[in-house]
Amino acid sequence: MSVSPTHAIVDPAAPQYVSRQVESSRLFWFNPDGESCSVVSGGYECCASDYRIERPGFQWYSLEFVVGGRGKLKLGDRETALRPGVGFIYGPGVPHEIVSDSEHHLRKYFAVFRGDGFSELLEKLELPAGSLFESTRIDAMRRALDEMISRGERRSKWSHELCDLLVRQALVMAKEDAIDAGLADTRAFRTFCRVRDFIEDNHLKVTTLEEIARSCELDAAYLCRLFSRFQDETPYQCLTRLRMEHAARRLLEGDVSVKQVSEELSFSDPFHFSRVFKSVHRVPPSRFRQGGRKS
Repeated sequence: MSVSPTHAIVDPAAPQYVSRQVESSRLFWFNPDGESCSVVSGGYECCASDYRIERPGFQWYSLEFVVGGRGKLKLGDRETALRPGVGFIYGPGVPHEIVSDSEHHLRKYFAVFRGDGFSELLEKLELPAGSLFESTRIDAMRRALDEMISRGERRSKWSHELCDLLVRQALVMAKEDAIDAGLADTRAFRTFCRVRDFIEDNHLKVTTLEEIARSCELDAAYLCRLFSRFQDETPYQCLTRLRMEHAARRLLEGDVSVKQVSEELSFSDPFHFSRVFKSVHRVPPSRFRQGGRKS
């Protein structure tokens, strides 16, 4: 028996190009009739099982960056698998199709921007519309794009300018932190990807570095060296972040208590859960629920 996907209610005022096939999202947008060099919108999407975007092109430039889940991408004449760390840029005249895996739902950031200043930056970075890249510093990019969303949501006097700067930062980081093609073909990187995929798929089942190492048939110290080389967080930090991202989504559903989420994640002490949650999200779970919103 098929199960219908659950969709979040996206703000009706959001731009029409923003997908409604999401489980949750954070969005901001500005008036596109403003400055010529400008960020138009941005956000974070936890995609639903039926998420699919298919366009012959896009009126502005867009940067998308995957931080979780899996999917498939057709970008111009190229096809590639989407996984954490993969990013891409599209724009006018670049056909693209983005599809989420029905089980491992995509979680990704996006930023929409336009103007001669951004065109010149993309040319300088050799990242034209139609570019693909894979980053070795997922958490650093995630932090930059989280800050972009936070500033955009404020709609303050300086929000637009700050978002412009943060998108520029993200684009430069995409170039600076991109994995060299030769490095991506090494056995060490393939092993790292295998372990990262295992953590992504099993973060609700495993709770320790030792469990990860044992399941992947690798030495724990070697795992740490791999992550030090290819990612800006340890394997345990990666595991903790994914578990706390799951906790955040559960809390935003509204019908579950902090204690229940703590128990679901095998925390025997709710206060310990709260401390770990705060270390990732910068606020305790009770305050996160009060201030959070499901778009």
